[in-house]
Amino acid sequence: MALAPTKLLLYSTPLSGCSARIRIASLLKNLPLSEHTLNLQTQTPYQNLNPNLTVPTLHATYPNGQSLIITQSLSMLSFLEESFPRPLRLLPPVTDMRARIQVQDLAALVACDIQPVQNSKVRRQLEAQSQDSADWAKGMLRRGIGVYEALAVKSAGQFSVGDELSWADICLYPMVQGALRLPWESDELLGAAPTVSRIMKALGTIDAFQNGGLQFNVHVSEE
Repeated sequence: MALAPTKLLLYSTPLSGCSARIRIASLLKNLPLSEHTLNLQTQTPYQNLNPNLTVPTLHATYPNGQSLIITQSLSMLSFLEESFPRPLRLLPPVTDMRARIQVQDLAALVACDIQPVQNSKVRRQLEAQSQDSADWAKGMLRRGIGVYEALAVKSAGQFSVGDELSWADICLYPMVQGALRLPWESDELLGAAPTVSRIMKALGTIDAFQNGGLQFNVHVSEE
């Protein structure tokens, strides 16, 4: 395969935080990302592309006609970083191993430990068992954001790790956006996480995060 693909197509849903990670990264790197918005209730042929029937899926096409399908957002971030290291690196180099590991730890904390509680499949399963999925999710989110806060206090500058944007910020922003959709009292979610709150405010001023975050007003295709 050539070093970099010439076409990137993202299969997503509007309120998928995992999809938002890839939009934000692509905007920061100024990549020509195309997007196909799915309705997973009606698009069963999508399972041929992603057997897990989750989003996002990234389809990369190369000049020689070969293609690559990626079905996990952290793998996509790694792929974009390695394929398009310029104009902006979102993962510190191996020469700064401390910062590199801090970024990877925070990104994995969100992707593996915090954001899964926002997954609609998980919430539906809880509701089927007559459990209050919103209260359960709120408790898990409070705990997860508290852990992020404890780590970010030690690593943050302007952003999650120092003063450079990274995977950590890209994972954090849509996760908090999604968490804030739940019914919270004032400052209930971020009041005990001042570092996270400050980082979120800084990220919210950046076009890539404003335009690449959760898409609250996007029409879902019925095709």
